[in-house]
Amino acid sequence: MIVVRYFTIMGHLSTQIYNGYFRLGPTAYREKVRFFEENPDAISRLDFDDRIEMEFDYLYCLFEVGRYERYLSKVDAIVECVIAENIMEFNHENIFNELLFRKSACYFQLKEYNKCENLLKQLVRMDRTNKLYIGLYTICKYKTESSLVTIMKAFAVVSFIIVLGITIARIFLAPLLEQYFEPFIILRLVILSIGISSLVSLELLIQYMIYKETGMFSHTILNKIFGTPID
Repeated sequence: MIVVRYFTIMGHLSTQIYNGYFRLGPTAYREKVRFFEENPDAISRLDFDDRIEMEFDYLYCLFEVGRYERYLSKVDAIVECVIAENIMEFNHENIFNELLFRKSACYFQLKEYNKCENLLKQLVRMDRTNKLYIGLYTICKYKTESSLVTIMKAFAVVSFIIVLGITIARIFLAPLLEQYFEPFIILRLVILSIGISSLVSLELLIQYMIYKETGMFSHTILNKIFGTPID
């Protein structure tokens, strides 16, 4: 009798925890993260289906509020569970792909572009039609400095250094060599124009390549992935 009562009470508490969490609402990201982290013992005693559903949603909430390090610390264990239990979908999405994609997006936000790119390569192989995978992968490739990007950036930096050098020289030497500075002033304008043009051309090239691959510009892709920051 005591055992039956114990399990009845525990079942009631589990139902309260599960319902209390999801009653907060689909966009109450911070509230759900707080609720989850304040009730670890109660959540650990839930039935497997209820617990894993809460863990999936908790990870999504971590991502939405920008707690990327926390997401990365939790996601691998959940991915292993997804594989072991052969879980295919959550909220009508391929949960395996979605967890890995958000993991790659966390790396992107933390500027770990090589890890992001390597993970996205796998995702693109699994789904070559997903424009968000392809878009973030393309952005990431340029973030990891392709040879063309490196050369153009280096050229722009050198241009700005030369312009700065001419400007400093004119400030200190103008009283003595003013008549000789006119060609250098023209050269400074030319080099500055080239440096700015290089950076603008580089950005336009990147945007063109991203748009060619996905039909979207980088701002649109990143906004679709990360959305509006949660305060």
